[in-house]
Order: sequence, then C-alpha cells, then structure tokens
Amino acid sequence: MKRALVVGLTAGPLLLTGSGLGAAAALQASSGGAFTTPDHRFGTSAVALKTDEIAVGSDTARAGNPTPDVGELAQVKIVVRPVDPRVPLFVGVGPKDRVEGYLSGVKRDEFVSADLSPFRPVFRHLPGASRATALPSRQGFWVASSAGSGTRVLKWNKSGGAWSVVVMRMDGQPGVDAYASIGLRFGFLLPGAIIVLAAGAVPVVWVSVLRWRGR
Repeated sequence: MKRALVVGLTAGPLLLTGSGLGAAAALQASSGGAFTTPDHRFGTSAVALKTDEIAVGSDTARAGNPTPDVGELAQVKIVVRPVDPRVPLFVGVGPKDRVEGYLSGVKRDEFVSADLSPFRPVFRHLPGASRATALPSRQGFWVASSAGSGTRVLKWNKSGGAWSVVVMRMDGQPGVDAYASIGLRFGFLLPGAIIVLAAGAVPVVWVSVLRWRGR
C-alpha cells in the first residue's frame, strides 16, 4: 500500500504534466505549427509602424515588456502581407533603443494598446520627417528581418531584453498598408511531453516488475 502511494505521488504529477504538454503540442501542430493570431490590417501615412513587446491580458493588450515572458521560450513568427503586392516592405526586430534612435525625428505610428474582442488597436502618431534618413535594410542592429516584395515572413528566436518590431517600406518612403499576424512556436512541447511521460512511466513499470517477481 505504501509503495503504491509513493508511486502515485511520484508518477501522477509527471503523467499529468506530460499529458498537458502533449495536448499543447497536438494543438500547436493542428494550428499549423504555431499559435497564431488572425490577420489584421494596419495602415498609416507615416514612414513606419512600430511596436514594442506586447503584454496581453484577458481582453486588452498594451505595449510593454511582459513579466514573466513565455515568449522567451518560443520562436516568434511574424507574417506581413502588403495590400499592394508591388510595394516592397521591410520587417525587422531590433533592440528598442537602437530602433528608436534610427526612427528618431521620423514620422511614425507607435502601438499603444488594443481591445482584443473585437480587435481595435490604438497608435500614437509621432510627427517628423516624411522619409527615413537611411534605408532600413542597411542598418546593422536588426536581430531578425525580412525585406522584399510580396508576403514577408520573419522568424526570430526570442531572448531576454527590450525589443521593437518595425514595418516600413524598403525605400523609406511614407505609406504602409498591410495585413499582419504573429505566431509563437514552442519547440520544447513535444520533446518535453515524451521525456516527462517516460519519467512518469518509470515508477509504474518498476512497481509492476516488483509485483511480477513477488508472485
């Protein structure tokens, strides 16, 4: 009886955790390999759209550095599709201070907050020059970027720090109009499920073997 209790206390939490990780892995796989937001259209007559990291609540989101940040365990996937496919776009992620330095004095819209249901974003308009002083693709501080015509797909293995995302035209001219979505892919879910389930199964198998030998 005592042995069964020890096994239950040891294996039970591991099996429950492993099952949860497995369910999350299956859900992620059925969602195309990542947990992804719907496409939303964003447009501005300014040079750039910028957002810092976003802290998401139950019905609102706001610019900020979320703590704890589960995104630091994920690969971030940003998909941007221009309304006019003939307009080449640039999408980049960079350190917040370097991005702000690059866009300093340039007309831009910065994300402030959003209602999530229905989705209503609020941007702060910052006045400035009507063209970037240098092309975004020639800046060396981006940790991930995608540039060119058509749909842009950016993948970024997120790490700790303060980061900003920028969407703008490749030529630095004003006017951005695009659909965008963001996804998170947690690569540890399936391997974690396998490891934890295996660890939870060991005590069960051990007790079964002992009982078989004791017959």
